[in-house]
Amino acid sequence: MTIKINHKIAVLLLSLFLFDSPSLLAQTKNEELKLNIQIRPRAEFRNGLFTPALEGQKPAAFIAQRSRLRLVYDKNKKLIIGISPQVVTTWGNDPQVQTKANDVSLYEAWAQFYFNPQWNIKLGRQVLSYDDQRILGALDWNNAGRKHDAVLMEYEKNKVKANAAVAWNQNAEKITNTFFDNSSSQPYKAMQFLWLKYNATDAFSFSILALNLNMQNRMDSSIANLQTIGSNLYFKKDKFNLNGSFYYQAGNNPVKNALAIKTSAWMAAFNAEYNFNKSFGLAAGSDYLSGKDMNDFSSKITYFNPLYGTHHKFYGFMDYFYVASPHNNVGLWDSYLHLKWKHAEKLNGQLAFHHFESAAKVVNYSGGKASSALGNEVDISIAYQVMDNVKLMGGYGQMFTNPSMKYVKSIAPNQTMKSFQNWIWLSVNINPEVLVYKSK
Repeated sequence: MTIKINHKIAVLLLSLFLFDSPSLLAQTKNEELKLNIQIRPRAEFRNGLFTPALEGQKPAAFIAQRSRLRLVYDKNKKLIIGISPQVVTTWGNDPQVQTKANDVSLYEAWAQFYFNPQWNIKLGRQVLSYDDQRILGALDWNNAGRKHDAVLMEYEKNKVKANAAVAWNQNAEKITNTFFDNSSSQPYKAMQFLWLKYNATDAFSFSILALNLNMQNRMDSSIANLQTIGSNLYFKKDKFNLNGSFYYQAGNNPVKNALAIKTSAWMAAFNAEYNFNKSFGLAAGSDYLSGKDMNDFSSKITYFNPLYGTHHKFYGFMDYFYVASPHNNVGLWDSYLHLKWKHAEKLNGQLAFHHFESAAKVVNYSGGKASSALGNEVDISIAYQVMDNVKLMGGYGQMFTNPSMKYVKSIAPNQTMKSFQNWIWLSVNINPEVLVYKSK
């Protein structure tokens, strides 16, 4: 959803909330209105981000910015309403003398009703983020973020948490026909999921997710159903953290909005972390997502789709896989090592090494089998707390591509990948929370 809003009107509305908020609220006890303001500019130098840069291509450099407001109203912990408009821009993309309004997107707009302390229902535009964000994630790294239009039922008591959600999407208000074109809208017509988490002990917990997606075929308007079912296991004791994940996908998946294709795919992940002290920690793990041989032309889908997770978190910060550029559905086997460190309370960083291999057969230009090794990536990230609500962050990524990367990225034989693929970024996150009004 995109709305046009005049800057003067936006300033006026904000002023009303900031300076006249008592008149907007009923004078009852235990009411609270909070405003969160986020300004997050990020400068980037891209020389091989998402996909290998080719010889002759020049690097890109720009500054993008997220500007977001988040207003939350809480009435006695029984009714909570949240609304969050945002503007995502690139510095310089608007004329100096503005002649028309910018686009303001609605990131969140939801209401949450509490029937009692255990049960509540939340409806409207909202973020759905679960477990480690592997399947459903907030995607906060992306300036626009990820949101869903859904109804969510939540239950929590003692050691049990349970969530159930349903969503039904349309392109517009219609008079006839309910065909949904997902090419420029949400990627599914309807969604249903059930999520359950149980804290068995102080050290061990597990969760289960069962998710069904309804997607409509463009050719005959029929509905294809894709199911993703899986579990996460967590163990944390003293200096050790262990967790594992397994998901299986079945049902049917429409490919390019055409015919529904039978699906059978899976993924598994394991991570182990040891914290030597408060300053240093070491983590190692491996993620395996099933794929399909490049010379397999059968109709069955065997490559796993991680759907709406925060993929930037898992498969290397340079986002060669499952983000912006396809890799021929060969799946992925990502083995990694992370070194985390923290100096005092204000400075922390991470050094990560990834080794990428395909999960299925890679085929070269002549149709022969190629190496499954795709490349190695080194990521460095640092964060410094400048002051309260102001954080400076930066990073460097270096991808060392193998020849097979050309094949999975569908680079033409006469094109040559640059020998040096790198990415640099620097960001300031200014994110204060302002208490607007609170009754007693």
